[in-house]
Amino acid sequence: MEEQRETLQRIISTLASKNDEIHNFIDMLNQTIQNVQINSSNVISELDDEFDALYSVLDEMRGSMASTIQQEQARKIQALQNQLSNCSNALESSEELLELAAQSLDIKDPVKFSEHFSLDCLF
Repeated sequence: MEEQRETLQRIISTLASKNDEIHNFIDMLNQTIQNVQINSSNVISELDDEFDALYSVLDEMRGSMASTIQQEQARKIQALQNQLSNCSNALESSEELLELAAQSLDIKDPVKFSEHFSLDCLF
């Protein structure tokens, strides 16, 4: 019976030792879980900061590009308005010349015709 007690005592001692190892392993796992949670939170926070910085840069670039586009739009519209004004003036001059030429066709007297209208004014 003494031998069985000693065997049982060794088994108990081994089990107690294994239980301590398991407790230590569980503590280590819990600590690892906490570290993973903390590290994940830190990484997410850093990620948010990086994206905020990127959004800021993108917003600044958008504003700059929009300003450039608006300036280019204004430049092109001004050039087109100048062209439109020149064309309108040319059309008005052409219409006046056309009216003068049409009126000259109605003059039957050659002297009055040459006084009223000379071909030199057409060119």
